Amino acid sequence: MTSSVLPNFLQSSPPRSPHVERNNILSSYFSSSPTHSQHYQQVQSNSHSNLNSNSNSSIGSRGMSNIFRPTRRDLLLCLLTLSFSYLLFSTPSSNTTIQTLKSPKSSSNSNSSKYKLPNWLFPSSSSSSSSSIKSNSKICNLGENYNNELTYSESVKTFGFLNPSELQEGEFGSLELDSTINKGSKSWDEGEEEQEDDELESLTTSLKAHSPGWTVMEKLYIYNGSFYAVVDDPKSWPELRMMTSTGLPANNDPGNSEAREPKGNEIVFISPFEAMKLWGPRVWKMDGMTFLFNDGQFIDHYYHFAAELMLGAWRSYAVYDEHISADGETSLPPPQRVWFLHQNIKEWRDKPKFNPLLMYALFPSISILYPEDWADMKNQTISDKPKAFVLERALLADRSAAFRGEWTAPTARTVASALHVGSTSRWWWEPIRRQILRYSGLPESIISRNLEGHGATDPIKLIGPGVDVVEPLSPPGSYIPVITYISRQSSRRRLTKESHEELVKALEERSKKLGWELIIVEAEKMTKEEQFALAGRTTIMLGVHGNGLSHLLWMPATPRSAVIEMFFKGGFARDYQWTAHALGIRHFAIQHDVSFTSPNLPQVDYPEGFQGTSITVVGKVVADLIEDRLAGRI
Repeated sequence: MTSSVLPNFLQSSPPRSPHVERNNILSSYFSSSPTHSQHYQQVQSNSHSNLNSNSNSSIGSRGMSNIFRPTRRDLLLCLLTLSFSYLLFSTPSSNTTIQTLKSPKSSSNSNSSKYKLPNWLFPSSSSSSSSSIKSNSKICNLGENYNNELTYSESVKTFGFLNPSELQEGEFGSLELDSTINKGSKSWDEGEEEQEDDELESLTTSLKAHSPGWTVMEKLYIYNGSFYAVVDDPKSWPELRMMTSTGLPANNDPGNSEAREPKGNEIVFISPFEAMKLWGPRVWKMDGMTFLFNDGQFIDHYYHFAAELMLGAWRSYAVYDEHISADGETSLPPPQRVWFLHQNIKEWRDKPKFNPLLMYALFPSISILYPEDWADMKNQTISDKPKAFVLERALLADRSAAFRGEWTAPTARTVASALHVGSTSRWWWEPIRRQILRYSGLPESIISRNLEGHGATDPIKLIGPGVDVVEPLSPPGSYIPVITYISRQSSRRRLTKESHEELVKALEERSKKLGWELIIVEAEKMTKEEQFALAGRTTIMLGVHGNGLSHLLWMPATPRSAVIEMFFKGGFARDYQWTAHALGIRHFAIQHDVSFTSPNLPQVDYPEGFQGTSITVVGKVVADLIEDRLAGRI
């Protein structure tokens, strides 16, 4: 007798249930045995007659049990069906899995899923349905978890000008360039440029966008304590002094202006062929965007750090996305590193510690480098064989270079030049503003009040005949306007006691009459998150000239928004006026009982008493100004 391949428990009859067995679909539809079929029909007939006569014959019960018991063929068919289904729908392609582990990026760019219907079986399946399967899958592999990151092996691959396998031992190891190269004055002749192929061209440094003091570059090299731009035609680049400086602080000392002029080794221009001779394949890439801060002063101040350096850096970086939306959606990845070229770990932090809070709230994964790191990298690139690091994308911000341009000098705002770096969306500041307010716990409904405005557009440019009308994305909200008075009565620069009391009385009376929400605060008595959140819901902010007004960065720019800045008689500074208008918020300056707004501004002046405790203001003038602004009269 032929032995069965089935296990013993499948060769014998299964145990019978004391209950009547249910109809077996496999028996009725897949059985091909004539005997089985005839037996089934006979028992069905017997069972029917027995049921009609209300007979409980044991023969009928046994017949029903025997007929509805699955056969070995039924069980085999079930096993085969389940196995085929598993192979078809559940087993990932081994090649795909290996490729995913090797190259997460290549996996993320395809429409393949770990659990995929083969095209040969369902040729009509669309890519959209495949994407739907992928997006709904609860199971992910290593490649899907890290599909935006390089593997370790990829991150340390050389990015050089020759394939290492093409080099002979010791080749290019000790070659030195002519000393004139380091002065940026070597001319390229002898037909060397004609030898450059497509590979060399792909490794050249490109100028993405530029305005004095703000330069966005791609593939910027670091070697021997200098930046290297690998280019075919250095003359097509901006003048060096409009991009960088020695980084020394500006002051009125004799010779200071000359001392801040670049020496020529800050950015060195070499050709691709010379880069090949100097470094060969020994170049390592630093991925993503790097902010290079070459500013020599004022970084340890909240206003200068946030409203100049970071504001300008983000505006310059925003040239990579001209479609930033009004709700802050952007395709920009966060910068991977910030490099302070002149400040150590303590010198960029302000006393209240707003600067580090902003840095890590905005960019939680940021790496911060310092002059010590620059010195380490200099020594590393010239030890043994010459080698280099290359920044995939880089923004170089330089205060002295910005002041040499046409936009910063008249305004004394280095960021004024950054607004002319390429072009971008008028909502470019929204990703930053919204992130700070979310970090501070402000609801989205309040954060989105910016939709009532026009983005970072100077409100003065929206006024007058012949101006193109820019419609807001939503009508004015029905919420109660918030008037925030930032009191400085505990600070060195403040109103007189009488003026402060008169102002508070006028504001309280007017807010009670017109239904404003009046908030009077001393910012130093609040947490930083509370200060940010309050600014995010403020319609009109007012205070004496000072650091507290830097919070206007987080206000929503609406047609009713305004900043009111109070000065000592005869005094005026453009810090907050320029910043407010750059972000689409109207600004008013008040000297005692006289108000000014752009374009009719007083001369910048810092008379004796500007920084003192004898600043005066007429409370009624301020209250009237607020009322007129909220009513749309000014």
